[in-house]
Amino acid sequence: MNIIKPTYEILEQSYSDDLIKGMMKHIEKCGRICYKSNNKITDDSYIKFVSNLEKSNHGAMLEHGTVYLIMKYGRDRDESDRIQKYLTNPYTKWNCIDNNYFITTNYRVMIENSWLDDLKYMYKPTEYHEKRYTVIFTCDIGVSREFNRHRKDSIAEESTRYCNYSKDKFGGELNICIPEWFNEEDNKYINDIDNRLTFEDMCSLIVNRSDDYSMTTIDYWLFANMAAEYSYMNLIRLGWKPQQARTILPLDIKTTLVHTAFVSDWKHFFELRAIGTTGAPHPSAKELAVPLMNEFIDRKYIK
Repeated sequence: MNIIKPTYEILEQSYSDDLIKGMMKHIEKCGRICYKSNNKITDDSYIKFVSNLEKSNHGAMLEHGTVYLIMKYGRDRDESDRIQKYLTNPYTKWNCIDNNYFITTNYRVMIENSWLDDLKYMYKPTEYHEKRYTVIFTCDIGVSREFNRHRKDSIAEESTRYCNYSKDKFGGELNICIPEWFNEEDNKYINDIDNRLTFEDMCSLIVNRSDDYSMTTIDYWLFANMAAEYSYMNLIRLGWKPQQARTILPLDIKTTLVHTAFVSDWKHFFELRAIGTTGAPHPSAKELAVPLMNEFIDRKYIK
């Protein structure tokens, strides 16, 4: 069993000369999170990956690709209609400056509405576009449930249904997140294997009800996660598929979560998960949300 600290990473979409390629490569990076197949990314693997998403109507992954458009409102009715459809789309934000419309949307909107011809109006983001940003969270499943309540975000998450944690690419073990309320002594105890009871030791103490050693709260936490790992690995060994064996996985298990959202939605996220405008945030959620909010401020994504 591997024990880790929760982390986050801001993932930037590339806005180099080939804007469509940058968008599709971003979609691939986000989409491969679900299956932990990042090792399959090559310079051109995005072509087949995104094409397969389109063919299978896997639109949720396409949402992570951000499209920035600039269109000018003219007298021609076709041009007016071309702009109007975005103004009423619920997944699109827009701003009008001197008859120029600065439109922010996502690739799923373009695909499902057959608006791909409009990609000729695609530009790098300007100060007049509302920006979208992608964040990768490494957290426990309990925290991911908190974050995924932000339903307006575009969300991708590591799939316990398809990820087989007995495989080498997962280290052949479960990755478990340390709760926020563990102090430095707790963390040191957990990471010091010489001072930690093994799963077998704990089983023996429980069965024999030994008075020689009193299990601490940390021991019980370790025991529960060790028991889950022991059971999961043996269920896989005996022929269960990951989607069957996952039923005994604990909330502490590490998951990788991707959120792409408009700036306005990130502000709402921080209000709930960092500041706590509607009540105290969950400690492990706040542990990630506060430093992320501060980084958004430092990068001038938000004020």
